[in-house]
Amino acid sequence: MLGHARLLTFCFRALVLLLLIAMVWIGLAEPYNEALVAVARPAAPDGVAMRAIGTYILLEHELFAQPVSVRGLTLHYGLVLMVVLVLAAVDVRPLSRVGWLVTFLAGLFVTHAVAVMLLPHGYVWAARGDSPSWVETLVSSLYTVYWGLLPALAAGAWCLWYWLPRVRQGTPVAVAPGVGGPGYRV
Repeated sequence: MLGHARLLTFCFRALVLLLLIAMVWIGLAEPYNEALVAVARPAAPDGVAMRAIGTYILLEHELFAQPVSVRGLTLHYGLVLMVVLVLAAVDVRPLSRVGWLVTFLAGLFVTHAVAVMLLPHGYVWAARGDSPSWVETLVSSLYTVYWGLLPALAAGAWCLWYWLPRVRQGTPVAVAPGVGGPGYRV
């Protein structure tokens, strides 16, 4: 079992980290969006202008009645949650924690970049006269679910398949100094 001490430690860490990382992310969201746009811009359809302004990603095209804006900050919650879960997990060695964090961030940046590459294609398709009226809502909904939930699902899968089984077995993923030894269980 996870144990009361570990559960309390995890909850406290998670709450503190959630507040801290959310505040830090406000400053990191713009450079993150700029990097996404820089990677996705070459794959955009002809005539689409993409740019990051603050926490927004703006798409402009002659078929759009007005620029399409995607508010990145509200979609980054899954990324913030993933970072919080990996950092708050108890009994994970620091080097292992950094490795998982780098792996997750790199993988999710690539998947977010693919989503930003596909988004203008969907909006151009929706703006054409021969597309059904529901296509724009479909494109926005799929993008939001993909961007927002994929990091949270990846972090949840990590918890279920990596972290929790090791903690439940009573074999710590990492032993804190002065803790552990034969028969150690919390």
